[in-house]
Amino acid sequence: MVFVTWSSEMAKARTGGCDCGRGEESREGDVWDEPERLQVRRTLIPEGDNTAFERIMGVSDIFPINYLSRGVAAARAVCKVQLYRGGRIPAGAGSGFLVGPNLLLTNNHVIRSRNSAALAKAIFRYEMSEDFSLDRTAEFSITDELFFTSPSNQLDFSFVSVEGDNEGKVALADFGFLRLLPQSGKAVKGEPVSIIHHPNGGLKSLSLRNSSILSAHEQFITYTSDTLPGSSGAPVLNDQWLPVALHHRSIPHPSHRNKWIANRGIRISAILANLKLHASKRNTDAVRIAELLEL
Repeated sequence: MVFVTWSSEMAKARTGGCDCGRGEESREGDVWDEPERLQVRRTLIPEGDNTAFERIMGVSDIFPINYLSRGVAAARAVCKVQLYRGGRIPAGAGSGFLVGPNLLLTNNHVIRSRNSAALAKAIFRYEMSEDFSLDRTAEFSITDELFFTSPSNQLDFSFVSVEGDNEGKVALADFGFLRLLPQSGKAVKGEPVSIIHHPNGGLKSLSLRNSSILSAHEQFITYTSDTLPGSSGAPVLNDQWLPVALHHRSIPHPSHRNKWIANRGIRISAILANLKLHASKRNTDAVRIAELLEL
């Protein structure tokens, strides 16, 4: 299997395609991956973003100003998932995000079954506003109309449906959604990633770029972002605010208790491949969800 650094690919492009050996060792900040994944990563960069290569390589922190507004737009789709038992008794919380019309993605260990889905709420705008107020939250019922899941010891995801309005106060559609792309290569090894989440079930927060992808495997990636309990079910995002993984747990240190060496997320490409597999077998919910996602 061939791996190349992003910086070497850029040098090759700048010399007319000549694979000129310069004898360089890899540098801190380089990204590396299979050529096919690097090519996919290039195609996801907007044409007008002239500094994207340098940011991904870790040699520049210059962003177009619309990076902020695009991040705010992405954050609208992220919510706190509040669990209940026995009616309205709180029973834990996680994170989730809208991925299509009335469709939410979170972890299986957050919402394990149709029954738990029917007792859960999606709480949007649970966050500090510009004036540090907290009076804009919008709560929607999660339903069991659509439910498709993979167990926590496998891909640990749940797609669930959400009611479209909350007694006329605000429409769920106002929060938009984060589009899921099936191809591999939305982020590459060494690239910074960010997470929008509700750590400890608290206010919406952002772990921004002070993180990089450590490894990529067939079904998951590992990275160094800061997370806490309650972050489960949050989107792991690249610099274009595209979801590359579904955060699901930390990786403990093999020999030191209460120490962790990385975080782990289930790759979006693996989740969608699993969904498409079950849709091809005519699983009713999988078929409907695949249609909503336009797969």
